[in-house]
Amino acid sequence: MAIPLEWIPDVPMQRVICHWTAGTHRAGESDRQAYHFLIEGDGRLVRGVPSVAANSGRRLAAGYAAHTLNCNNGSIGVSLCCMEGAQQQPFRAGGYPMTRAQWETMVVVVAELCKRYRIKVTPRTVLSHAEVERVLHIEQKGKWDISRLAFDPSISGAAPCGDRLRREVTAAMASTRLPDIRPVSRDARIEVEQLLERIGEMIGRAIADGIIILIRAIGKRFK
Repeated sequence: MAIPLEWIPDVPMQRVICHWTAGTHRAGESDRQAYHFLIEGDGRLVRGVPSVAANSGRRLAAGYAAHTLNCNNGSIGVSLCCMEGAQQQPFRAGGYPMTRAQWETMVVVVAELCKRYRIKVTPRTVLSHAEVERVLHIEQKGKWDISRLAFDPSISGAAPCGDRLRREVTAAMASTRLPDIRPVSRDARIEVEQLLERIGEMIGRAIADGIIILIRAIGKRFK
């Protein structure tokens, strides 16, 4: 598969967020308004109405894809058409469960998007809607897509599903079967922002580790 070049304009993007529509196996008009790319039950890729360019930059353009609450700037929305009538606890996939064909197409689509937009695969840059609140700390009002795989009940939870997605996307990007994709032009501002974000993550981890060590030391002192 190769996403048509006219679907992926030369603009800076920072992440890919994956969803399910909570609908049938077909992309309805309201679904196409909400996402940049949709994947139907048989694995067919459908283009959404909004251009990826509308979600690029700090200011959202008219007609942008409003796929993730307060996290649409720089975010590409990819959604699987499935899971209408699904229930989280106890889990039921509903009448239109996610199919393996959809998942496999999504892995290739996300890999192509990452190559095109120079997106490094990390939990902050390739993730599901269900991971946004925990990873990016942006409230999402109980969204649980994608935290279950109907075709593989052994995988349960947002993080395990996200980890599987990132592993498979990384493998697809390294595969010779992925078509040659011309990356977008470099944007120095975006690269600086990404660097600062990575530095912030490292500082945050270092502070957290330091606090843990301090708490342990205090605990030992007062034993």
